[in-house]
Amino acid sequence: MSDLSNLSAFTLPLALTAHRRAQTFQRRHSTPALQKRVYLNTLAAYAGATFLEMRGYDVDLDHSYSHDPTQQTLLDVADVKVIGVGRLECRPVLPEASELTVPAEVTSDRVAYIAIRLDESLRQAQLLGFIDVASVSTRETLSIPLADLRSPEELGIFLEQVAQRAAQSTADTLPVHLSRWLQQTVETGWQALSETVAELATPAPNLVFRSSPTAAEDMETQLVPTIGQSKPVTLGTEPDAVTVRLLVGLIPQSGDELEVWVQINPATGQTRLPTNLRLSILDESDIAVIQAEARDTEAIQLKFVAVIAEQFSIQIALDDHTFTERFEV
Repeated sequence: MSDLSNLSAFTLPLALTAHRRAQTFQRRHSTPALQKRVYLNTLAAYAGATFLEMRGYDVDLDHSYSHDPTQQTLLDVADVKVIGVGRLECRPVLPEASELTVPAEVTSDRVAYIAIRLDESLRQAQLLGFIDVASVSTRETLSIPLADLRSPEELGIFLEQVAQRAAQSTADTLPVHLSRWLQQTVETGWQALSETVAELATPAPNLVFRSSPTAAEDMETQLVPTIGQSKPVTLGTEPDAVTVRLLVGLIPQSGDELEVWVQINPATGQTRLPTNLRLSILDESDIAVIQAEARDTEAIQLKFVAVIAEQFSIQIALDDHTFTERFEV
């Protein structure tokens, strides 16, 4: 993707395809005011989508609110869904207008508001500029002078930045695949444990278990994980931040099962965990199924069995600060 600076004056013709689409939507509504609104919004969304497609962006008009007859009735909406970016609200601007008007009902769930000037004949559309949502944080109707808009030349660069942030956010929420650990793959942000995972061998004293069908059973088992990884976890912000160490070990079982060991240790230089530090195992619905709480202990540990393709989360909490990591077997 690149910026939009090479588009000739940022103007394009509104083809018959755009008008046919607008007429189709218009006929689904009965009142003249709603028909006019839907017609103009459809043209603006079409123009915005065309500009973006010309620059290599993947748009999805079929799943944009502006192309949903129910949403057209309820909302004054002219959005374009852009894959990997989000929703851009492409507002129609009539020839005599000096401001971009954004209705209150579309001031959320948007990345930016784009001004699309429609000429009197509705045969041409011009991209006048845009404003990003972060700079106008409000849920009220917006009236933005056209002179205050960011230039069209900046739009591509802005969307590229949004796409990069969205990709990073998606990567951050992807589950850690434990099956890869069996192939000796070390996940980003994690460290391989020692060959025998000795740190997981001794159950921590003074554990408090709740709703734990397996965690408190036979803690003296002779089997110890030989596969595992660890990572530091920081709860809170400086200067009151607390860092602990999360250790996860695996013992392959018969069939498609894995025994999973989860342990929290103090950070280097510390001997005990903070009082009331909580460790929870959440199921796919984010419901806590196993829990343990530190009571002036050196570590806390939980064990359970999971099957291939099962998903769960490990959650560490201290006061109002929470860390959660998703996993898939």
